[in-house]
Amino acid sequence: MDRHTVDADLAWVGKALWRALPEAQSENELCELAAQVLSTADHTVTPRTVKNWVRGDNTPHFRYIRSILVMAGAEAVFNLIDAEAA
Repeated sequence: MDRHTVDADLAWVGKALWRALPEAQSENELCELAAQVLSTADHTVTPRTVKNWVRGDNTPHFRYIRSILVMAGAEAVFNLIDAEAA
């Protein structure tokens, strides 16, 4: 994978989170909301972790990708598929 592809994949997660939680008015609020929604009894997600995802510093585990896709809706899934086809 070239660097451009990696950067695009990392940016996709942040965009999907913004789409999934449009009520967020700031990055901090987005991270707080996402951490609350994505945390479970077995796996706690911190706002700092979400901030790393939003900023493209690292990627979430697949268990969180699934949840983000569900929250972001079908359009996000189709955008991801289109990006991979290009």
